[in-house]
Amino acid sequence: MSVEFDDPTIREIFGTDAAEDEDPEKLISYFVRNKSYHNIRANLPLRLLVGHKGIGKSALLKVSHLEDIQENILSLWIQPNLLALAGSKSYSFLQKIEEYKRILSQAIVEKSLEILSVFDGQSRLGKIENSAKRILLQIKDRVLQDAGVDINAEVAALRSSFANNTIVRIYIDDLDRGWTASEEDINNISALINAARDLSNEDRNIQFRIGLRTDAYFLYRTSDESTDKIESNVIRLQWTRHDILVVMATRIAKYFDPNFNPKRLENRRQLDIAQELHQVIESRFSVGRGHWDRAPIHVVLFTLVRNRPRDLIKLLTEAAKEAYRNGHGKISATDLERVFANYSHGRINDLILEFKSEMREIEQLLYGMRPTTGRKNSAKGRQFLYTNDELIVKLGNLMQNHNLSLSGGRTVTPKALAEFLYKIDFIVARNDDDGRREWTHFDQNRMLQSQFVDFGYKWEVHPAYRWAIAPKSENEIFDEIQHS
Repeated sequence: MSVEFDDPTIREIFGTDAAEDEDPEKLISYFVRNKSYHNIRANLPLRLLVGHKGIGKSALLKVSHLEDIQENILSLWIQPNLLALAGSKSYSFLQKIEEYKRILSQAIVEKSLEILSVFDGQSRLGKIENSAKRILLQIKDRVLQDAGVDINAEVAALRSSFANNTIVRIYIDDLDRGWTASEEDINNISALINAARDLSNEDRNIQFRIGLRTDAYFLYRTSDESTDKIESNVIRLQWTRHDILVVMATRIAKYFDPNFNPKRLENRRQLDIAQELHQVIESRFSVGRGHWDRAPIHVVLFTLVRNRPRDLIKLLTEAAKEAYRNGHGKISATDLERVFANYSHGRINDLILEFKSEMREIEQLLYGMRPTTGRKNSAKGRQFLYTNDELIVKLGNLMQNHNLSLSGGRTVTPKALAEFLYKIDFIVARNDDDGRREWTHFDQNRMLQSQFVDFGYKWEVHPAYRWAIAPKSENEIFDEIQHS
């Protein structure tokens, strides 16, 4: 089977980086409904979806919103620009909450009436009160007043459903757009979430679904004493490798067969699911390098993916473009190998942009983790792998050469830096007990890198970043990369 990997074909096969750029029908067709998705769909008033950049928050929220529409739930997608708080610096925190309640109330009523096809002009809306019960009453009253107007069947079904259950579900994504981690930014996000919580507590039929990046949530969580009341509403988005493999296998299978049923992949082994990938990429890594020599191709791919669906899309997209340049109708192991360096630089740049709000000098920290000549000689075969003590010494030496700081005035120590590196998934915990290698990411266990306890794990620089921090060590990288 041969494919011409021009840009339109690549997008058609692998999809887009961002959910907002994807065709809604296609997005729904291959989306994997994991536990985080089911938690978002729960009939609860407030859900706060937290996850790293590129992990699929927007896709999950978008699919939930689209399925609300299919189920005749009054579902609103509110862009963050509609929630801009003019002159916010002049408000006290409590005033900000009230102002956000007013802005949200206005947006909910106006967008609801638009979706329900009640077009009467803003001047006839009258004053919109910052009360959840008044919001719902105002929408319901206007719909009843408009009952005699001709509407299509879809709107009629939505109006009927709303009259029976009176639920309005509001989706807010990209709150961290333009995020600088300033005190004002943190204060505004905190006030907005408090406003949403107040409205949803007043009437559980007003339900908010809010997406927030991990770093923004962390700063919000550690700056507002009231956030302990929010924690039970937080959903931390996580994907297993199996989930991501199913998503990509479904995309590829549907490209070749639009009628492909994703249920065919249920309860199948990863090795079997990966066969769908073999339609566009060689089945094994045939280049002959280190531990990856002849490894199944999906194992190679997932060693470089940080459990984020966007990573796999980017890696396969770059490899497909390389195949196109080389006139290949299927991605070869050589095509894949040639893009490792660019892919690695892209992922480390993502990390710098994502977390520079927490550490201005993050670039110096990450590139400072490259192996020294001394370590290459003394730790041959494990230059990217550290015991707890070795990692603390490495970071202590870095602190002597760079003036590093953490946001919020937090004290910088080697252990604090180790916690930070683990939290952003630059390093992962590795356990070699019983001859089996197991890797643990921060979202799987947040307590491993504690300032007070050494749990006996080793710490390994994630393979996705190694070509970027050690560009002259390609052979060593291949020799040292392990896979589960």
